[in-house]
Amino acid sequence: MIRRSPTRIEMRLDDLQIYEEIRKAHESKKDPERKASSSMNPPSWGGKIPQSEIQERIGYVPQHPSAHNRATT
Repeated sequence: MIRRSPTRIEMRLDDLQIYEEIRKAHESKKDPERKASSSMNPPSWGGKIPQSEIQERIGYVPQHPSAHNRATT
């Protein structure tokens, strides 16, 4: 429920200039980080990861059929 009428927000030219200055400063701080991270060696994804390694990473322990001790009747 709205208890009062909405307030009108107006953008001024000064607000846009301040925003552009802050954005440019923020981008200039990010640029060296991007260059440093791009110079690192990318991971090699060329080969297929073995199924056992995938299961180990996710914590899956497969149970083999011989591990079950069921009584057959």
